[in-house]
Amino acid sequence: MNINITYSGSKVNVNWNNTGADLYIIYLKVEDTFIEYARTSDTFTTLSLVPFGENQLFIRAYKNNKLIEESVRQSFKTTSMDVVSSYDAEGNIRISYSAFSQANGYRLYRDEGNGFNGFKNSYTTSIVINSTDKSESYKIKPFAVIDEQRQNLCSSQVFGNPSDKFTTVTLYKSYLDNMFLSWVFEGRADGFMVYSEYSNEPVFVTGDGKCHCATLKGYKNDTKFKVCSFVTSSDGRIITAETDYISQTQRNYSHPEVSIIIPAYNSKDYIARSIDSALASVFDDLEIIIVNDGSTDSTQEILEWYANNYPNVQIAQKQNGGVADTRNYGINMAQGKYIAFLDNDDMIRPEMIKSLYDSITKNACKVAIAPLYRLVDSGYTTHCDLPFETDCPIDIDKYLEIMYTPGFYNCAIWNKLYDARMVKEHPLGILKYEDVSWTPCIMSWADKFCFIKTPYYEWDRKTRPETFGNVLAKMPEDELFEHRKQAMMFFVENGNPDKKEYLKVIAKRRLNRYAGQTNNNSRYLSLADSIMNS
Repeated sequence: MNINITYSGSKVNVNWNNTGADLYIIYLKVEDTFIEYARTSDTFTTLSLVPFGENQLFIRAYKNNKLIEESVRQSFKTTSMDVVSSYDAEGNIRISYSAFSQANGYRLYRDEGNGFNGFKNSYTTSIVINSTDKSESYKIKPFAVIDEQRQNLCSSQVFGNPSDKFTTVTLYKSYLDNMFLSWVFEGRADGFMVYSEYSNEPVFVTGDGKCHCATLKGYKNDTKFKVCSFVTSSDGRIITAETDYISQTQRNYSHPEVSIIIPAYNSKDYIARSIDSALASVFDDLEIIIVNDGSTDSTQEILEWYANNYPNVQIAQKQNGGVADTRNYGINMAQGKYIAFLDNDDMIRPEMIKSLYDSITKNACKVAIAPLYRLVDSGYTTHCDLPFETDCPIDIDKYLEIMYTPGFYNCAIWNKLYDARMVKEHPLGILKYEDVSWTPCIMSWADKFCFIKTPYYEWDRKTRPETFGNVLAKMPEDELFEHRKQAMMFFVENGNPDKKEYLKVIAKRRLNRYAGQTNNNSRYLSLADSIMNS
């Protein structure tokens, strides 16, 4: 296994190549002994409270409880102290922090309005203070005693009282008598544990701190569950927040205010998860439209189950025509004032629709946009994080000015909420590059947009790594050029005539990018010149 180690502030991020294992255990060297520090089924994890200074770790991969591979020892160095504050069982505040091998002790400093002053000493890697101490700011400083004098060795960053919390937790009945638990968490976690009301041990554990859901199998419909967030440490998992036990969530769906459209094709292995994530939305009046594009597997059976169990799920079945044709079919069905899109192997977070809806209605815009997460074996990366003010109306020209510039190439259609009337008037072109062709087109018909800086959409490239984009890239060069040409001409010819010059520049940017990806670039450059001079 090849291990990659990066840092996010005082946290240590670790990822490694997929060996086909179902369990990975991370061992960290603590006081000259390797101890189990974390375990996960993913190929990435975050380590908290790692000792300050030089460190080593290695990973063991297991399949069916058998060791199949062990990595080499990887050395790394931390240069900052990590601190975690949480409430203990008595309601007091427990402050845990990285060990410093040269320290004789640790001193807690508190700012009471007149600067930081020494407050309490500890000779372990945690301090407990009374929860009635309402100071907003603290620091931890390890110290050494030299010539009977205390000398500080370094300092942690300033931190406050515990603030991690769950704001929402929902529980829904899922396909095959499963339960789908979803949550919204504010804070930073290394992972989550789920407990049933009947178990003292977790029934689900993930070492993915960005996880927001769990599919639970084999439980009765009236079973209650709770979720706990945790961080890893040499002493085990430290719980930082937890929910109450909850039962199945009841929604008061009355009318379709927003329609989310899911095109489905041979997706029996993963579409239930996508539908579950849409059902878990905290927005009540959400219509979920799923269009089966001629699947030959059991996808239709799954869709019928959801339509029979949830009144806000509408389904349709059609002959295979491709994803653009399928989305257009769903657009024609949509009854909501606004439309969003979800692919059948991706997920949305519970607050996505409500957050975008609140912004688009408050600001009277035609489109609301948020960043998205791309999920691969090495973890999550954020895309479409645009350089705009948050939650305010912005002239669409500002968006068109940066579209397809370096850093803003992504043309995703599913991290947005659109005015439904605008979408119905300007549907997708039936093309291979349907997202590249449609996104500039539909955005040109909006007068204003608004932007929310929180990623809500999960573009999952782990569940199904082979995308249609990968298929297109393997086409013969002549065929590939024609598909790309059609995409450029679609938005230049079908976009808002008042934004024609912007659209021509956008086409040129995209074609220049394609030209840089091929040795036979002259026709891309010639097409760009032709469009600019038209």
